[in-house]
Amino acid sequence: MARYSRKPVDLMTLLQQNPVYQGQQQADIVRHLNTELMQILQLEKLTFCKVNRVQAGRVQIMCSSASWAMSLKMQNGDILTKFRQNVLPECMGIDIEVNPNLDLRYQTLTPQAADQPAARQISEQAAGYLLASAENADPVLADKLRKLAALAQAGKKS
Repeated sequence: MARYSRKPVDLMTLLQQNPVYQGQQQADIVRHLNTELMQILQLEKLTFCKVNRVQAGRVQIMCSSASWAMSLKMQNGDILTKFRQNVLPECMGIDIEVNPNLDLRYQTLTPQAADQPAARQISEQAAGYLLASAENADPVLADKLRKLAALAQAGKKS
């Protein structure tokens, strides 16, 4: 009988080789760098730039306009120092790039708009299927299915 010749491997070593784990680590670092950038620029939200990625020890910041990129380039030294002190000690530099197609609308939502649920709509055909299912269902479930099907009528009125 052959013996198992491999030595046991530390679980953290295996996890660090996993691309999903590496992607999560990268996302966490980028999130912390974005938070730090907001504090450095003394803003509540980043509406004109964002940290895009960290690659080979360099932080890439994307800006929506050349004027904002120039402003960040003037503060490059301060930003790099803060990044090294608070988030990424091995940071070697910052690359600031302009991308006019940069879309940061997801970060500029007002808290009220983000908390409100989207209006629900249901098609007539789906309502018919729900009502047909309600006929043979448990009374409690049937009641809920009928209420759900009623959304089709409410959607037609508005």
